[in-house]
Amino acid sequence: MFKTLATPAIAILLSSTAAFATTSVRAVEVDVDLEAIQNENAAAYWTSVADDLENAIVARLTDQIADDGASVIVDIDELSLANSFQSVLGIEKSELIGSVSVNNLQDNSEHQAYTLTVSYEPAPVVLSPDASLVFITRSTSDYYDEMVATFADHVTEKLK
Repeated sequence: MFKTLATPAIAILLSSTAAFATTSVRAVEVDVDLEAIQNENAAAYWTSVADDLENAIVARLTDQIADDGASVIVDIDELSLANSFQSVLGIEKSELIGSVSVNNLQDNSEHQAYTLTVSYEPAPVVLSPDASLVFITRSTSDYYDEMVATFADHVTEKLK
C-alpha cells in the first residue's frame, strides 16, 4: 500500500519542481526607438538606455546563461524623466515602459510576453502649519538609474 501512495506523491513532487525551474537565457536584446523619448530630460539618455538596461538584465542573469536558453527581447515604448521639482508639481513624470518577450525555440513553455511599467511618483508630503519647508531634491539621473534597476529586477524575477 505504501508503494501505491508513494509513487503518485513522488510524481507530484517532481512535476511541481519543474514548474519552479529557472529559465536559462541565451540572449538579451533591448531596443528603443526615437519616438519612445517623451521629454527633453529623457533625450539625454537616448544613446545609453538600451545598453544600460541590457547590461543590468545580463548582470542579474549570470547564473542562468546557457547556449540553448531563451531569448529575452525588450522594446522600450516610453522613457520620460523629471527632476524633483517637476515631479512634485506634476509638470513632468519619470516613467519607463517596455514590452518584454521571452522566447525559447527548444521549450515553448517558457514563452512570456508582457508590458512592464516602472514609474517614480513622489509621495505627498503633509506638514503642520508651523513646520519649515525643506526639499530633498533628486536629480534626473537618480530617477533614471533607479528605474533601469527596477525594470531589470522585474524582468529577471519573472525568469527565476
